Amino acid sequence: MAWLWNSWEEYVQWVHPSEVQIGHFKESKRETKLEAEQSLLSAVNSLNNLSVQLHKLGFGDNRKSSSDLKYNVGEVSAIVAQTIRAGEELLLYHKRLTLSEVSYGFLHQNDLLEHWDRYVATDRISFHIQQLIIDVIELLDRYSQMSREDEKLIIGKIELPNSLERDFRLSRDLFSVGFDEIGLLVAGRGLEGVLREIARNRRIELEIKGKSSPVAEIDFFDLIETMSRVRWKTTGRPLIPRDTKALLHYLRTIRNSGAHTGSSSLESQDFRETATVVANTANSLWKSVTTSRARLDPTTVLKSW
Repeated sequence: MAWLWNSWEEYVQWVHPSEVQIGHFKESKRETKLEAEQSLLSAVNSLNNLSVQLHKLGFGDNRKSSSDLKYNVGEVSAIVAQTIRAGEELLLYHKRLTLSEVSYGFLHQNDLLEHWDRYVATDRISFHIQQLIIDVIELLDRYSQMSREDEKLIIGKIELPNSLERDFRLSRDLFSVGFDEIGLLVAGRGLEGVLREIARNRRIELEIKGKSSPVAEIDFFDLIETMSRVRWKTTGRPLIPRDTKALLHYLRTIRNSGAHTGSSSLESQDFRETATVVANTANSLWKSVTTSRARLDPTTVLKSW
């Protein structure tokens, strides 16, 4: 899925585009998510088609030198220009791909046209075009790999009812387009939803001054504290282990502090890893309750905090 840049200056700093201009960047920021996806896929398809065209002209075969190839310089120059533009468009719509190591090769070839006349004169143009093809193929392979990884991110190992899985799917989609902080918050909401559903199914209540209320309907802090005091009656083990309680309070804290404004000091990779832990925790907690007939105790918790 598309992952856009924050600014034209940021894009230029990483890509140093030779074909994509600021107007195209501004257009990408105005597009809807659907339009951005269409533009991304268009760039991918163009790169595939253009690399095939270059192969048909004999490029991509390292055994051939420029003298062995029969081609029209103007025709090849046009195809190379289109290839570079399509590659820069792909990176325009996929910031995460640009930041990966695999983009290194293409980003050292997208100035090829600036040196075109010199390379043609010294018979080195074949080598550089063949290298461009290799770099484009590596870029497309990594793009496909990232797409497969995004499909399994967060939800790859969870087995929850559709109503409880919904937030984790939304979290996955947010991560795939670069909204990592929001993605983590939504994953946290998913874990909270699982906890509330368990409280509802097991009819857990919180008693305050002699009055009981369903735990599924109380605020997040009280929900965490209440459920952390519930144990399995047969073993005495807490329903929510200490590390899960700490994770829940961490999610509550970042939600209250407004992580979506960029105030968190965590890196994007940490958000992804944490969201995966959140999803797996939700899945494990749900499975432990729904696959066991053991009773929980107490089912009414007296507020003492």
